[in-house]
Amino acid sequence: MAEIRQKIISCSKGHYYDANRYASCPYCSTGGFSPTVDPFAETKEGDSGYGGIGKTTDVGGGENYGNYENYGNFGPTEVPQVKKRAAESMSKTQFVDISTPAGAPVPVVGWLVAVEGPCRGTDYRIHTGYNYIGREAGDICIHGDNTISAEKDANVTFVPQTRKFYIAHEQGKNVLLVNDMPVIGGGMEIHNYDLITIGTTKLMFVGLCGEKFIWGED
Repeated sequence: MAEIRQKIISCSKGHYYDANRYASCPYCSTGGFSPTVDPFAETKEGDSGYGGIGKTTDVGGGENYGNYENYGNFGPTEVPQVKKRAAESMSKTQFVDISTPAGAPVPVVGWLVAVEGPCRGTDYRIHTGYNYIGREAGDICIHGDNTISAEKDANVTFVPQTRKFYIAHEQGKNVLLVNDMPVIGGGMEIHNYDLITIGTTKLMFVGLCGEKFIWGED
């Protein structure tokens, strides 16, 4: 049997599980208790059915993960394994440039450069996929501008299939502007040297990838 790829998602209560194996959260369906089947077990050739069926959850804590904490409804000894598997899965799918060698830095596809605001002169790298903008957390952290939301104020996205960049408003209370025009609805395409206003910061967009170049092509 060919290997089945995992699709790790979280339910409304924060439980992580493999959506390719479960139609709904297996933890919620058991009243918050851990199922006997490991929802993150990988299916390998030679296994019967799905990889973890008939096996108990791996709750070994042999690796150094620091202090255990209350993590939703998972038991404390399950936390390290759950975090590890979720992190590994997300790290495999966060960027879609499959031509990047294992262990190599993720290629930059463009930049945002602060031209006005507290971080004037700072440049921020853009990678393939979603790049969330926030003051304290996200792919692009604009520290020092307290008018920007702590996380997910907006996002800049590069889509390799179209070779284009897009910007969209997220959870921030700021009005997001591109060249002094508001971004309304699902977002809009951006082009080289467009000026993006978020909070009191103005960012100039400069794209590397596009019609003339993209990573993975000779």
